[in-house]
Amino acid sequence: MKGKTEMNGEPSMDGGKGRPTLARRLRREFYRAFGPPTFPLFMAAGGWLLKSVGPHIPFVRFARPDRFSYHLPPVKSRAYERFYRNIVNRGLGREWGPHAVTIAVTHDCNARCVHCSAFRRSREGTLTTGEWCRVIDQCAELGITDIIITGGEPLLRPDLDVLIRRIVENDCVADLFTNGSLLTGENLDRLREAGCDTIFVSLDSPVPEEHDRLRGVPGLYDKVMEGIERAVARGMYVGLSTYMSREWVRRGYHHEFLAICKKLGVRELTVFDLVPTGKCLKQDELILTDAEREAFRVLHEEQWKDFRGPRVCMMCHVNDPHIMGCFGVKWQIHITHNGFVTPCDFTPLHFGNVKEEPLWDIWHRMKVHPEYDRKAMTCRMQDPEFRRKYVHKIPEGAELPFPIYDLDEEHRKARRAFP
Repeated sequence: MKGKTEMNGEPSMDGGKGRPTLARRLRREFYRAFGPPTFPLFMAAGGWLLKSVGPHIPFVRFARPDRFSYHLPPVKSRAYERFYRNIVNRGLGREWGPHAVTIAVTHDCNARCVHCSAFRRSREGTLTTGEWCRVIDQCAELGITDIIITGGEPLLRPDLDVLIRRIVENDCVADLFTNGSLLTGENLDRLREAGCDTIFVSLDSPVPEEHDRLRGVPGLYDKVMEGIERAVARGMYVGLSTYMSREWVRRGYHHEFLAICKKLGVRELTVFDLVPTGKCLKQDELILTDAEREAFRVLHEEQWKDFRGPRVCMMCHVNDPHIMGCFGVKWQIHITHNGFVTPCDFTPLHFGNVKEEPLWDIWHRMKVHPEYDRKAMTCRMQDPEFRRKYVHKIPEGAELPFPIYDLDEEHRKARRAFP
């Protein structure tokens, strides 16, 4: 990586020292003694601290005064109260639901990304306005607090403001993921008036020509920059979303993404690992090594010391076995444009369709499935065993997402238990 030493051709873990930072070593020792932070008392205490005195704790970096991270609800909101109750209910063994849902409100898109995660999905059967409103209501009933709107390109949907208002009426947080091509003044005003809390803008590369090539849209990089500037000028909250491939790690692109955030006034940078899904579904060689992930975990921690911002959310840090592990089902679910429910927007396996049965029934079936009725220590879609057992069994050319219960007899038995 740029400005970093390397060991055996792989990035070092802590800016050239070749070992984890002191803070990281101390935290790992704490986890060995008391368990990871997913145990109920730790989670409940952390949630209480965030909403009560969080902004005043000097070493806790908030994305903005009322929101610790753009991936959690504002601490002074009804959505956060629901989020906190969910944590407590988990600890007490009561009924609980996922924290977040991503909803792909449309399959339409004006980009042609080489890594599109919505590949091989039918264009037919997009949920209507009324159907999506009913699904949003069911999400709130399930205890979900963050409803994240994706696509396709969600700004191509003419009733987007209607859906955002329905989310807000349910005391949920409405966030939007966009490719940034349609962040016109008119669209931004429409989003703000409807109650959109945060706009996440995708950026594949800090190099304009490279970003445009990966997205298949000449001039898109410049439109993204202009759109972010318009949103920030209107006082809207913007997060930058990107991913790290092995090549991007070597080039040290994360430093350049941070510089872009600081220049544009973006308050949080979210960095995903490059997950083999969609067009790259069976390209396991894209999965980062442990050393490469460790480099980003250290960057996540180091950036917290910079109170000038932006806040950094490295998903390889969040999915660390010592932190949260895999989010799928336990913390997050995904609903496709045509109603299929999957563990996350990267997982090409579905458990049912909201057009055919209530979301509550599908969710409870997901919770007790043999694979998801346990904590996975890291992202399942990057786990070789999960990919061997599930992903590589999906027939070539099959429409996605694929029904998980069609993969083998074990799953069919589990499915028959829920008529």
